[in-house]
Amino acid sequence: MKNFRFGGTVLPSLYWYKPDNLKKFSSNGVVAKFGVLINGEYSLSGNFAFGFGIGLASSGGKMTFNDTARYYFNDDAIIKLADTNGLNKKYDHYKLNNRTYSASYYILPLSLKMRTNEIGYMRYFFQPSLNIAFRNKVRAKDDLTTLPKTGSFSGTTGQSANQNNLDITKDMGFIRLSATLSGGGEYYISGSTAIVFSVGYDYGLSNVTQKNSEYLLRTDSKALEQKFIQHGVVLSVGILF
Repeated sequence: MKNFRFGGTVLPSLYWYKPDNLKKFSSNGVVAKFGVLINGEYSLSGNFAFGFGIGLASSGGKMTFNDTARYYFNDDAIIKLADTNGLNKKYDHYKLNNRTYSASYYILPLSLKMRTNEIGYMRYFFQPSLNIAFRNKVRAKDDLTTLPKTGSFSGTTGQSANQNNLDITKDMGFIRLSATLSGGGEYYISGSTAIVFSVGYDYGLSNVTQKNSEYLLRTDSKALEQKFIQHGVVLSVGILF
């Protein structure tokens, strides 16, 4: 067995957001996402190895806004709160009902692999990991209700609307932390070359959004407070040389 091994991994996954305040928000389903990773490991002994990697992965979730949340919109762009003064009667005005988040991150996983001795062509392992993710870009798909351009929340027109591929990157946290507990196996093809597979539960440790929204307002025109934690199930399939 080599001390250093390197390879590549694909990461199909299922993610959802869990809100901190269940009165204001509720989780509205699961999204399927995908990631790729260049990874390696350094064997500390025959049964323990330190894992590391760098990659790009997508994640997200679906959220229902039970409490009042609204925003202004113009020319295919959502308008920041700092720029909303004097917008009455000028730009489109919406109440946000449901939002699907689609985010991409640069990921840096660090892990400790604890594996069995070889059984036939297989070794089995348990692998806890800490995942550090840096925000790349975030898009949203919104289900909306049209509000009067006067800026008033009362007097809704009752008309439904949708916004797709809305850029909300600056409304999300720059760093996302999570911990994954996974188990799997290594199938050895030749020497130290192995097909590696695992399934794990990803537990979010940080807020994926900005605490105070850059875009969403409450009825009193103050920034909406938000806190969503991401959770997921991640399948990992790759090869190590």
